[in-house]
Amino acid sequence: MTRVAILPNGVKVCFSFDKEIGMTQGFARCLCLLLGCLLAACTTRTDAQEKDMGLDPATAAYQKYGYNDRPVEARLGPHRYLIPANYFRDQIGPDFQGNFSLLVQWPDLQPLPPGERSKQDMETFAKQVTISPDYVDRVPMEGLLEKSIQSHSAKDSLAYQNPRERLDLRDAQAPVFGLIPYHVNHDRLVAYEKQQEQVFGFPSTAKLEDTWDWYVARDTGGAVSTVIKCDSHLQPDGFIIHGERLIREGHRSAGCIHYFLMPDEKISFSAFYPRVFLRDWKRIEDRARALLTQYRKD
Repeated sequence: MTRVAILPNGVKVCFSFDKEIGMTQGFARCLCLLLGCLLAACTTRTDAQEKDMGLDPATAAYQKYGYNDRPVEARLGPHRYLIPANYFRDQIGPDFQGNFSLLVQWPDLQPLPPGERSKQDMETFAKQVTISPDYVDRVPMEGLLEKSIQSHSAKDSLAYQNPRERLDLRDAQAPVFGLIPYHVNHDRLVAYEKQQEQVFGFPSTAKLEDTWDWYVARDTGGAVSTVIKCDSHLQPDGFIIHGERLIREGHRSAGCIHYFLMPDEKISFSAFYPRVFLRDWKRIEDRARALLTQYRKD
């Protein structure tokens, strides 16, 4: 009599025995042991096999371990880190290119528990602070933030007169949260748009409320240490903070992009969050730097 066993990967294993003689208990044990070994061999993948299958490290890790907070290797240039998996955007690890972002939740700036990001509600999503570090290896760190508030157009071009792209053409405001806000000057914007209309032959649809406000902090030596670009102050926040709750108000929400550095490690950061969290900008910076310091292993 012939029997066929089909393993999970589709492999068929055939065996036969004499019906009249039957199967001894010892033979049955040996057969079970053989099938167990075959099953283990077919279901256990090596890293090389996963690479051949085209699986990126994050997907392979999830298939092996599921959601957890085990340390996952991440790299920024020569720096090596072992960061708990639930800090990453997908709560698994870096993408197939090695890039990664770390997500923490306002107000405590801690990650969600493993697996929770896949089933978060809208308020939890809105409380998210995304921290994206990058290694800077081809340009000097000195003056890097200043470049983000300067025009990159030729000085004899019309684009160089765009008041949205130059700090020196903006209007400084009273300090807020330890930052100096810079708003786009309305008269300069109107004049620039009229020049564009004369050159290109069609009217501009730009509105002051669609511009970005810039917030700048400087160190004791006067160098720019922080640059934050937020939706215009003419737009509502879209949220109200009530204790540790974040209550939605209206259909639009204002956001910020926050730039800062770890100069000695040649790392630049960009952080993304709702504008209502602007008051915590320094705490967010400190948390981002502390994370990389804590989990650095090189």
